[in-house]
Amino acid sequence: MYRSKIGVKLGEGSFSKNYITEDAMQRAFVALDAQITKIKNQYCDRILAFATAAVRNASNGQQFVDRVKEQFGVTIMVIDGDKEAHMIYQGVQLAGALSEKNSLIMDIGGGSTELIIANDQEIIWKKSYEIGVSRLMEKYDPADPIEIQEEAAIRKYLSEHLSEAFEEARKESISHLIGSSGSFDTFNDILAYRAGQFDETTDLKSLNFDKEKLEALLKELIWSTHAEREKMEGMVAMRIRMIVLSAIITDLVFSEVEFEGAVLSRYALKEGVLFDVLKGNI
Repeated sequence: MYRSKIGVKLGEGSFSKNYITEDAMQRAFVALDAQITKIKNQYCDRILAFATAAVRNASNGQQFVDRVKEQFGVTIMVIDGDKEAHMIYQGVQLAGALSEKNSLIMDIGGGSTELIIANDQEIIWKKSYEIGVSRLMEKYDPADPIEIQEEAAIRKYLSEHLSEAFEEARKESISHLIGSSGSFDTFNDILAYRAGQFDETTDLKSLNFDKEKLEALLKELIWSTHAEREKMEGMVAMRIRMIVLSAIITDLVFSEVEFEGAVLSRYALKEGVLFDVLKGNI
């Protein structure tokens, strides 16, 4: 199986305008060309492509979709936030990260963040918030390291906009926070390197965090400098700048909701799509 991620920052610098810049489109085209070439070399007979917040909210999102179709012959399916949250749930379910107890799944993206209350049988509540780390970076552009008043302003903004999710979580008996892929992969990789266990965790679909060590890492990341994060083993280059905001969101969730523990699901949206493919829904 071949897996690859290429960060293109499709919404960078234009989330507030709901517009994809030409530079961002060109970065996406270069990434798509590389991935499609690899796919064709694997003799795949079907290519599925999906777009989320950066495209669905952009006034020229359809133009981007049309250009991809014209240039690569690939049709991008633009999914709404509700469908995105559902597919993330399916990916987490496929990873075996859920149990009979209710958990809060969190998927932090660039353009949106999905929060889902669920167990291994059903989704109880879900919502996609147009609050992602790229949006927050564009809105606040924090200093290096972040200043106390900036961090406080971001937490206030998040508390206000995510209040419904926190209220819903408090109504249910929540066992664990499940972080799906993305920033949570990086949180785990840093902790695994420090514990000398990186090689033991790379192939696991899901695993338990040491909750206390995770919470300590979040605070360390929030107040760290860019140079300090660059030197952290396990830190992915594409996350060095944004990880501070991911840490703030996660730290806020820990402060608002009581959890027994925290879990990483390495499966998320992409694997949720695979779930639908295997069931013949796509």
